[in-house]
Amino acid sequence: MKSLFEKEERYWSGKFDADDSLSFLPYSQSSKLSADGEAAAEPGLLHRTLPSELSERIICLANGSDLALYMIVLAGVKSLLFRYTGRDQVLVGMPSYSADPDGTPPPQDILVIKTSVSHQTTLKTLLGGIKASIGEALEHQHLPFRKMVEPLHLDYTGDGLPIINTVASFAPIHPEPLGNRVAADTVFRFDRQNHSIELEISFDGQWYERAFVEQAADHLVRLLSVLLFQPDLELGQADVLSPDERETLLKRFNDTETGFERGKTIYGLFEEQAELYPDNVAAVMNEGQLTYRELNERGRNCTARATWRLGCRTATSNTWAGSIIR
Repeated sequence: MKSLFEKEERYWSGKFDADDSLSFLPYSQSSKLSADGEAAAEPGLLHRTLPSELSERIICLANGSDLALYMIVLAGVKSLLFRYTGRDQVLVGMPSYSADPDGTPPPQDILVIKTSVSHQTTLKTLLGGIKASIGEALEHQHLPFRKMVEPLHLDYTGDGLPIINTVASFAPIHPEPLGNRVAADTVFRFDRQNHSIELEISFDGQWYERAFVEQAADHLVRLLSVLLFQPDLELGQADVLSPDERETLLKRFNDTETGFERGKTIYGLFEEQAELYPDNVAAVMNEGQLTYRELNERGRNCTARATWRLGCRTATSNTWAGSIIR
């Protein structure tokens, strides 16, 4: 038994490194705290039935294997997290399970599945990485959980529950809800009902607005719809935006036109800001910064030097004609 633990300890210590951290959707709002400073409990729940064509595609590709179906939807969740965060190592919680026919419970409640993802990743390569990671995790799940995830420096609740930010499960192989065994920000729970795939997303209302989670669910469905029908398409090329979102991004967000008094120069407008907010930071570079007052003084000095250099003495007069460019 000691040699088994030593082997598994070497595996997990080599699996995670100092740069790794659990993946999660960006928080859409600040944490809401109750009057006594404790986090207010505002759980949210969202249901989606995947489009029939997409459900049929997932079921067909899984070819009767529940584990294969889980890997497919997990690939969608990992792709979504990559598109939202840009991190090339995606770490998601997977409820553990045992394939033993005698129903022996698994030694762990949850495992952390790490997969490398990039803009060049395709569904085929992602599924290959997920399959290998899940197989290795199930093989090396006998080590105590805290020791297993020690390199990740996980946070724990006051009750000692590990905080796994994002969890993805599939009801046929993960029938038991995590309940009070794990704390999570977001749980993607998939299920199969006859010929359709159902998705239930439970989320922490302290951090996520319902509208944001609905948008993320829509993006997940679009990602799966694109990748499953174009398995060789690179993830960076997959379009997840709806027509309305594309309109907002390309036109409304780029509509930066603003009005100002046409008779004023840019330099004059800057001087107004320097008078109103002289001690506010106006420019930052590396470790240095300048206030509006400092930058304005430097600008005046530059103008004076430019006036001297551009000035010219006329042939018939002993006066200086300054040339000032504004």
